[in-house]
Amino acid sequence: MAAAIHTPSVEATVTVRVSQAAAGDLVAGARAQIERIDGLRVEEIEIAGLRPGLNDTTVEAVATLAVGDETGPDADPDAAEELVVDRVRERLADGFGVDPERVERVDPPD
Repeated sequence: MAAAIHTPSVEATVTVRVSQAAAGDLVAGARAQIERIDGLRVEEIEIAGLRPGLNDTTVEAVATLAVGDETGPDADPDAAEELVVDRVRERLADGFGVDPERVERVDPPD
């Protein structure tokens, strides 16, 4: 019997600084800035607000992020959920030009 492989996802509200020289639009710039962070991939992103600046635009975005599985197969599901959220929050905080405001786990589809 084959087992389903699920990549954990989180939803994060983040503030991202997007350079005015960035290729594409603000969505593409915010996506690129977040995806520079190791272990994160943007599944969906929506711009919730923006503030223009001299050299960059500060964008508030809500993003659904796919993350590498941070837990082993025997991990407690509740503890594993918190571990993923905490690690993503730390990675976002360590990323250049990205400030996390809210990070929470997204339930997998049934």
